[in-house]
This record gives sequence, C-alpha cells and structure tokens, in this order.
Amino acid sequence: MSEYIIDLSSDVDNEEDFEMTGDNIALINVMDMSGDEITQNCRVQITLSKNALLGLGTELIRLAHEYKDSKHFHIEPINKEYVVQSKGIMLHPESCELILGCGDFDSFTEYTKEEV
Repeated sequence: MSEYIIDLSSDVDNEEDFEMTGDNIALINVMDMSGDEITQNCRVQITLSKNALLGLGTELIRLAHEYKDSKHFHIEPINKEYVVQSKGIMLHPESCELILGCGDFDSFTEYTKEEV
C-alpha cells in the first residue's frame, strides 16, 4: 500500500508541486436534460459536508494515482430505492447526476495567450 502525504498547512506564497507546470486545469460543462450544453448560461454550486470533502478528496487523490485519460465515473443522487456511494460521496436527492472524468489539458498559458 502506498501513501500520499499532504501538508495541511496552506501557504499561498509557496507553489505546490502540482501547480508548477500550470496544467492543473479543470473543465466544467453543464448540460440540460436534452444533452444540450448550457455552460455559458449558468452557474454551478457544489456544497459538501466535511466528510464529503474528505471522502471525495481522498478518492480524487487515488484516481490521480491511477490516472487514465477519458476514465470517468457517474454518480447519481440517492433516493428511497437507490442509495449509492461513489468516489467517497453520496449525492443529495436534490442534486443532478455528476460525471467525474479524467482529461489531459495544456498549460493555462495556452488558454490565456493573446490571438495574433
């Protein structure tokens, strides 16, 4: 069993190892029930309990160490007939389905450079 040590003290003046290359990019897409993308016309709010933060954070670290581009997981909200815990969390019944995926991205500099 391997271990991953995290320094819980946060110092905004010191970059973490994963911040050095600038490719710690996340892409969030929002789709309506028809599958149409509505990302530019919405906001996303994610609220997690302390144990959900710990559970999801732990599972995301595990996933990072088993990383494979395009690997993904569907997490559906719990209901009376169907209670599922996936990636360290259970989604509140009023949540929508969450799809967590792995994807390779360029450094942030590629997304922020001026068009010539």
